[in-house]
Amino acid sequence: MKIDRRKAISLFALTSAVPMEAFAKEKPAAAIAVAFHHGVASGDPLTDRVILWTRVTPTHPTNGALAVSWEIADDASFKKITARGAAHTIADRDFTVKVDAGGLKAGREYFYRFIAGNTTSPVGRTKTLPNGGTNKIVLAFTTCALYPGGYFNAYDHIAKLDRVDAVVELGDYYYEYGAKDDDYGMNIGHKLGRVPEPTHDIVSLDDYRVRHALYKRDKDLQSAHARAPWICVWDDHETANDSWVGGAENHDPKTEGPWVEREQAALRAYYEWMPIREPQPGKAFEAINRSFQFGDLATLIMVETRLVARSRQLEYDRPGDIPMAVYDSNDPATRKMVTDPEVIANVTAAVKANGAPPAPYVLGPNVKALRAIIDDPERQMLGARQEEWLKLEVAASVAAGKPWQILGNQVVMARVHGPDLRRALGAEKVAAISAKLSGKARTRFDQFVDLFTYDIPFDLDGWDGYTEARERMYASIMASSSNAVIMSGDSHAFWMNELHDKSGAKVAAEFGVSSVTSPGLGDYLPGIDTNSAFTQQSKEVLYTDQSAHGYTLLTVTRDAVVGEHVLVDKLAKPYAVSALAAFKVSPSDSPGIGEITKI
Repeated sequence: MKIDRRKAISLFALTSAVPMEAFAKEKPAAAIAVAFHHGVASGDPLTDRVILWTRVTPTHPTNGALAVSWEIADDASFKKITARGAAHTIADRDFTVKVDAGGLKAGREYFYRFIAGNTTSPVGRTKTLPNGGTNKIVLAFTTCALYPGGYFNAYDHIAKLDRVDAVVELGDYYYEYGAKDDDYGMNIGHKLGRVPEPTHDIVSLDDYRVRHALYKRDKDLQSAHARAPWICVWDDHETANDSWVGGAENHDPKTEGPWVEREQAALRAYYEWMPIREPQPGKAFEAINRSFQFGDLATLIMVETRLVARSRQLEYDRPGDIPMAVYDSNDPATRKMVTDPEVIANVTAAVKANGAPPAPYVLGPNVKALRAIIDDPERQMLGARQEEWLKLEVAASVAAGKPWQILGNQVVMARVHGPDLRRALGAEKVAAISAKLSGKARTRFDQFVDLFTYDIPFDLDGWDGYTEARERMYASIMASSSNAVIMSGDSHAFWMNELHDKSGAKVAAEFGVSSVTSPGLGDYLPGIDTNSAFTQQSKEVLYTDQSAHGYTLLTVTRDAVVGEHVLVDKLAKPYAVSALAAFKVSPSDSPGIGEITKI
């Protein structure tokens, strides 16, 4: 039977996102002991309300509804209660509790807690959005938290900040991989005793719920959730690696079932376990891409780049994805693509026979053909509907007099050339590095070096693989003369990029947020200066650190946006913290952003 994905998602929105009030109809469970093992969280703040979240864990199995009350106060001792209410939860919702608590005052910090029977949850802090005149906001941006990849020290450090108005999570809140010796991050996970649950790749609804529960038991993550409201979007690993509208790299329908079933399971668990507003019936599209108004200072616009419209991404290591060509490399400095059909046929036959082309010929990416694919205007990242929504959101923010438009975006937007290490370090040094390696490590390194001697993008999963979709976004920004600051995750590296459209006009500033724990390029190539290769060879890259991990702290005032990349050690407790680099973005009265300066 053919499954219509759009109808399936709409059905999911209608059936799984049940209002908490509906649980009151369930037969109450007998009085049983409960615990709050997973902490508390808040999210999606507005000027008069905020989502409150927790999970109630019954000590004994029950099919009945559990009654939970909640309180919001002006003080941590709860002497002055501002709002209170009641909710219910049941096993069908994995005993998670979510409340859209209204009637609050704008720009105010509050404290909240839950009570079930005789058990009281930990206390959380939250804050509503400001209304009207606003001089300053402080946002902490995070992304890419691989549980076995290290300790979540970055979350602990965020929790200890003197001021943070909201934590903005750009995706890869958790990862779907298992705990085999060769699974992602387990080289560190085994040493630190951080083993994923369940120990296999998560596929079913129960699997995703268990993985959420594992993350929410982490004390560092709990502390960050309890410190401030979170504004979250998913990237790919909340479903499966390199997901797109029709599947994912890490999904095999033959062994793991239809993609739409896995996607629905992942999204259902996400809405259950995350402090995010639930989709309105039939409107799953609008539920994840949404905007937040920080008074008259800034609009935060969160986009969705994975599941709504994204075309399948190209992968350099997936057979058949990259068009190949034969090159004459007799002089590596002037390598030329071969067009003689006879030579091409002979080289191809030799490769099929013994796996290697005869000298002086080599096989490499057909750069022109690859560019034709990624420049196809039919390739989608946001989709037409979301593109129009984004255009209207940016225009409305500018028309309202807000000096800043901040976009929460999952993948790097800048034009980033693959790092040509031979050009950056010299052929002799690269050869010496290769000689010190052996086996698969040397093979992978040599392949990496050879690949990026061609004029090709570094990451085809990012916006570099969807160039016309990027140009359409840029056109929306420029049409409104927006001061746009892009905040991007996914890359496991820190970046400061100055974005230009294909005419060369300056469009926006981009802060790339490194991972909390997930390994970056520098972890795979230790001691090799890939940072300089990127900045020397990519015009838009002003700064990068491919080895550091942590988070980015953004301070927004009327005169500037200042982003500070904060390096947080992920392999030890107690941990070290340092200010890695900070950049100031100035506004502009004309289309495009103002000056970007390192401070």
